Amino acid sequence: MGLEKNKKRKWKRNEQSSNIRDAGVTHKDKVYISKKLNQLLIAECKKELPNEACGFISGHTKVCKNVWPTKNTNPSPYTFAIDIGDQDRILSELKKNNEELVGVYHSHPFGKAVPSNDDIKYAPSQHIYYFIIALGRGEADIRCYKIFNGNVREFDIEIIG
Repeated sequence: MGLEKNKKRKWKRNEQSSNIRDAGVTHKDKVYISKKLNQLLIAECKKELPNEACGFISGHTKVCKNVWPTKNTNPSPYTFAIDIGDQDRILSELKKNNEELVGVYHSHPFGKAVPSNDDIKYAPSQHIYYFIIALGRGEADIRCYKIFNGNVREFDIEIIG
């Protein structure tokens, strides 16, 4: 009986220590991005070091076509805020180009590519993807999520072309 309790307690501790489980991540699905666009996204994030970079990704449904960097109006290694002027300009361009807003991206210069509490709290919409690019641990780690009402769902990123 005591052994069974310890197993349950250990499992709970492990679950609590995992950011992704705490965020309520459910099963994975896929989103598609070209190798070139993937490299561009990483380069844009590295340009803003040591602060977080941010911007938009456009395309169609689950296929990412273009990266739209924006000004971080709250430059910091731990937070970002997208410039409203950049947002309006980019959304207007997307309409002209017959593209959709597929997602928002930002970097975690010194953290993991996992949504922070603020990311979860302030996620923009349930209908777009939320890309997080972690830069501080050697190779860049890019992950993709949908976040809505405190629930986080991770999507696999498939590199195409």
